[in-house]
Amino acid sequence: MRLSMSLRFILANFIVSAVSDFFLNYLSQIKSIHMPKPIVALRSYFKHYNNALLTAVYAGLTVVTILLLTMLLTNVIWGFLTPLTIKQLLLFLSLAVPLGYAADILIYKYKVFGKTLDPYYKVAGAGFYGALAFAVSIIFSYFLI
Repeated sequence: MRLSMSLRFILANFIVSAVSDFFLNYLSQIKSIHMPKPIVALRSYFKHYNNALLTAVYAGLTVVTILLLTMLLTNVIWGFLTPLTIKQLLLFLSLAVPLGYAADILIYKYKVFGKTLDPYYKVAGAGFYGALAFAVSIIFSYFLI
């Protein structure tokens, strides 16, 4: 059975975000004065869960949740679910970035992952890096499918 383009896009985003989470987990454990503070601040989150697979799944599910909302909105507004051209990708990102920003703020405000991310949000703030991570996942996934 051939997977639809939209399903492949969703799966690609899940995988990209999960793999990114593995890398962030690894990088957060490195003791170096050159490591960016937001990455080091994630250490308590990864230490709390103590399961790289679990946090990767959480990252994937978080991205897919916001992705589905973005896909729904792009379908309503522009008539496509999955970006298939660069123009569609740019339109998709024009909705995805503010949604990723808002989602990151909501994750922080409602303590979706408990207080484990408080050190991260204290250093990085809420919004920007969530939107950036979401946009990067979408761009990588676009080129993967």
